[in-house]
Amino acid sequence: MKKILLLTTGGTIASVKTDKGLVPGLSGEWLVEKIPQVKTLCEITVKPILNIDSSNMSSSDWLVIANAIHEGLDNFDGIVITHGTDTMSYTTSIVSYMLRNLNKPVVFTGSQLPIDAEGSDGVINLFQSFQVATSDFKGICLVFNGKIIKGTRAFKIHSISEDAFVSCNYPYLGRFQDGKVVLEQNEEISDKLEFSPKVCDEVFLLKVIPGIKPSIVDYIVSQSYKGVVVEAFGLGGIPSEYTDLLEKFQKMTCVHKIPVIVVSQCLYDGTDLNIYNVGVRAEKAGLISGKDMTTEASVTKLMWALGQTEEYEEIQKIMQKNLSGEISI
Repeated sequence: MKKILLLTTGGTIASVKTDKGLVPGLSGEWLVEKIPQVKTLCEITVKPILNIDSSNMSSSDWLVIANAIHEGLDNFDGIVITHGTDTMSYTTSIVSYMLRNLNKPVVFTGSQLPIDAEGSDGVINLFQSFQVATSDFKGICLVFNGKIIKGTRAFKIHSISEDAFVSCNYPYLGRFQDGKVVLEQNEEISDKLEFSPKVCDEVFLLKVIPGIKPSIVDYIVSQSYKGVVVEAFGLGGIPSEYTDLLEKFQKMTCVHKIPVIVVSQCLYDGTDLNIYNVGVRAEKAGLISGKDMTTEASVTKLMWALGQTEEYEEIQKIMQKNLSGEISI
């Protein structure tokens, strides 16, 4: 029987009602008791590492999670992490950069309702996560509502519905059929595990809107941010008529050496700065296409890149290289 480590971090799945709203309060042992059928599947060791609403997740918490995973790899066949849904795709992305070439399953999951609530999706999500953790899957994934999603491709689309996550610009890694795991994407791991947990969280996420004031760029520079991710229109459009926004971005990249990554406000397909003039001009100003990365994957990748080096050219190379399946075009 395989040995699986359950790391608990709080989140909705472990929450209880209080007079101040839902707060994490259930232990990992309590969660496991809700899925008695798992006892015939694997031997579980519970380790609580955090107990927070994921809205309060920070880069220091990511380090706690990554270290706990790294420490558990030698002694367990797989790892399951329970996590709040609101920032889970940020965590699955950053951990995918911190821990590369994993040859064991690391599975994140959670729920839209506390596991003690009537009809909670936490029961099936947690059980299916243990199924994936005992399968032949290798790498980091998110299991939710019968979907198996690559860590760097998960995107939350619903705040209430049980069908909370989709795989963005990438096939689902697998599915569940007749109660069993069917893997459809499972890469062979030939390289040695790389553990690089250092990050720099001084990254600003800017969403472009019609009429955006260019002075926001000056503000970002004044606050000493080390990197910027811009959610642009469509394929990467950034306003360039009747505004000096691009000129300010060019100064940001060329003078201040602050990398600026462009992703799309659209959920699917990503950016291509070579099609429209507004994209071509953005690229000439030094902005870097995030291609088909999600916002979460881009933000965390830039944080990770800044943690590895302060050299602007090296950060550019990292952002344009596929590290953990986050880029496919």
